[in-house]
Amino acid sequence: MGLIDKIKYRLRWLSFSRKFGSAKSYVSIGENVTFQNPDTIHFGKGVGIGKCTYFLPLKKYAGKIYTPKITIGDGCWIGIRNSFAAIHGIEIGNNVLFAGYVHITDHSHGYEDIEKPIAEQCLISKGPVVIEDQCWLGFGCEILSGVHIGKHSIVAARSVVTKNVPAYSIVAGNPAQIVKRYNFESKQWERVKK
Repeated sequence: MGLIDKIKYRLRWLSFSRKFGSAKSYVSIGENVTFQNPDTIHFGKGVGIGKCTYFLPLKKYAGKIYTPKITIGDGCWIGIRNSFAAIHGIEIGNNVLFAGYVHITDHSHGYEDIEKPIAEQCLISKGPVVIEDQCWLGFGCEILSGVHIGKHSIVAARSVVTKNVPAYSIVAGNPAQIVKRYNFESKQWERVKK
């Protein structure tokens, strides 16, 4: 990265830094990153955000008030075109690696009232999303509300995670299923028998 690019990134950081809920240190922010309600977003040290990523915590929707919080831990790298949508919370641990086009949300649109357009109905949620330290989220995967992903787990590309993932597991598919687990006795990733 040349000197001009470094200056450009630093200036972008200065324009954002006072708006965030907190930031432990400089955050490398790519071009065209969107921050909605930045006061609800908290960053650890050494975070990088790829271009065209969206942070979309909602404080109000369909007349209902929410208190969202998005926390990104130390040493996280977020690839291009990721999106984070929250009405409750998204908590990302330390040293989590995101490929491109990852989508994380703690809510969805309600649809129960067939007399109302879906866009006018309240949001529904199974609770916050938690992703523990050292996870790797593959290209285009989706993590849905209420999901807790354990430490050092891997989500394969294009997977849709709808339920909790134990630590040291690899999940794949739609809906995502455990395909491998780390065996601490053999010190190997082992395929899970179905």
